[in-house]
Order: sequence, then structure tokens, then C-alpha cells
Amino acid sequence: MTRAVHYRDRNAFLQDRAPGSFWISGPEEKGDQSFLFFCPCGCGDKSVLNIGNGFKPKHGPSWCWNGSTAAPELAPSVNWQGHWHGWLQAGVWRSC
Repeated sequence: MTRAVHYRDRNAFLQDRAPGSFWISGPEEKGDQSFLFFCPCGCGDKSVLNIGNGFKPKHGPSWCWNGSTAAPELAPSVNWQGHWHGWLQAGVWRSC
């Protein structure tokens, strides 16, 4: 398990590269947002997910976010194929 730490400052987020940390962009016109995170396994890889605050965006792979930065949750699970698969629940990354 790895704690999900929210960064408000994108530059600090990119510089620190803390495992499980995340930064969220402002909503686009349709309400979609980008959820950037560093892999909770500690490898240092960064990825981005298309999220909606309280809804799952209709286009492409996407996730429903609970709107919390203190105890974020994403549904469905995050499957970084061939690398890491797990859940972000109550602010903690949990491997499957």
C-alpha cells in the first residue's frame, strides 16, 4: 500500500516524483480532468488518466473520481498493463 499524496503545484509534483503522488488539472469544457500520477510501485514512471469529478467521462479509457484530494478514490481499478494493477481507495493505492 502506498499513500496518495496530492500536489497543488505541478512543478513541485514533477520535481519530487514521489511514488503514488498525483496532480489534477482544472476541468475542461465537458468537465473532464487529467489525473497525473507517479506509479505507486516506486519505479518513477508517470502516467495520466482521464477523470470526471463524480462521473466517468464517455470518451476513451476514463475513471470516475470522488472529488477528494485528501482521500481520493478512482473507479474502476487502474490497470497499467504489464506494469501495475490496483485500486485507489480512501487515499491509498492498493495492488490487486
